[in-house]
Amino acid sequence: MKKLITALLLVTVCISVQAQKKVREKDILGEWELVIDMDHVKDEVEEELEEEEFWLARSFAKSVSNFALDIVESIDVRFDFRDNGEVKISVKVFGERETEWAEWYINDDGELIIEDEDDHRRRRSRNFSMGYSNDNDVWLLEDGKLHSYDKDRRGRLERQEVYLKRR
Repeated sequence: MKKLITALLLVTVCISVQAQKKVREKDILGEWELVIDMDHVKDEVEEELEEEEFWLARSFAKSVSNFALDIVESIDVRFDFRDNGEVKISVKVFGERETEWAEWYINDDGELIIEDEDDHRRRRSRNFSMGYSNDNDVWLLEDGKLHSYDKDRRGRLERQEVYLKRR
């Protein structure tokens, strides 16, 4: 009896965890802001720089990477998901704002897919019966944030350092 209860509990937990990650249309409509986990990126850069043998090269690389990270932090990217499957992407860099449009949809696995026009053309012009595209990024909802994942051919997900938070 204990094994049966434990098995049922395990199945319930697995189902509820999976259900929390699925994206629904009503959850994403509206305006979102792109956030890059700079602390994680900085840690990765510092780890790589520690492996450098020459102190001058390490010092130069660290100053260049800090400069690049400062620029990335100053970029403002906003996504406005519309109910017609379009998303308005506004990017503000150095005081200049640019707007682009893309398409979004939710696949059968409950993952948000954002495609630009080039992805859409490639998908129509080739036979993608296996369901693979060149861009393997999917977005999943966790704790009110849309986290970006890279999906490999086997369906395994690797979390990226990028997420969207509601504005």
